[in-house]
Amino acid sequence: MHLTDKTTSDKNLDIKTLEAYQSGIGHHAVVYMTSFARTPGTTRECSGADTVFLRFVAGSGGEGQGIKNTAPGNLVYRVPPNMQIVINHHYLNATSSVQDGQTAVNVTLADPNAQNIPSDSLAFVDTNLNIPPGASSKDIRCIMQGDIDAWYFIPHMHRWGSHIAIDRTHAGATDRVFDVQWQPEYTFHPPEIRREVTDPFALRTGDEIHVHCDWNNTGTDTLTFGMEMCVAFGATIDSQGIGNLACDAGAWGHF
Repeated sequence: MHLTDKTTSDKNLDIKTLEAYQSGIGHHAVVYMTSFARTPGTTRECSGADTVFLRFVAGSGGEGQGIKNTAPGNLVYRVPPNMQIVINHHYLNATSSVQDGQTAVNVTLADPNAQNIPSDSLAFVDTNLNIPPGASSKDIRCIMQGDIDAWYFIPHMHRWGSHIAIDRTHAGATDRVFDVQWQPEYTFHPPEIRREVTDPFALRTGDEIHVHCDWNNTGTDTLTFGMEMCVAFGATIDSQGIGNLACDAGAWGHF
């Protein structure tokens, strides 16, 4: 099914695979959904208000080649009825000149008659980042408010990151999940935990997630969220229909 002659579907769209292609300065392509429909083909720059009106579905890297993001097992990336699909394409232009960018995303739908389970997203983040010139650090601590199983878990920073560590404390015992000396290529392909749906990475009520980030800002301007990141991100097995959850500097909400 395609939505060239209508803006929404009256049924669930269960996406099995996203495959993104981008020009050379492409960073990633993300599929969002929104109930605030716009004229198909509308193109504009992102704004802060988009964090209110858009809901994350799934993403894929580009970098001039097809990068596939396939939900494992019977998991799918679900777009509910009456939601319009929005493609966000992100570029990193490290030059001083204007560059042209282009993105294409192929979407493969799952069998609508299968027993599909949504895969949603989990993020530990601080959207009020302010990273001054020079060396600096940030700690994000979050307490799990419910049980969540993840099949995919990664750290994420951008070009000024130097180190990220992620710890999980469960029943008084702390395990180091990631301890990464950040490299430029990790912006596109970070270290990852990828588990079978039957053996997920388990986060339980009361667990603490602690994300520690270090940066070396070699510029003269303070970096804010978007230009730089400090994120632990997971793709979840959402059999309970919780939706996307973010712990933003300790405060929980949907995104």
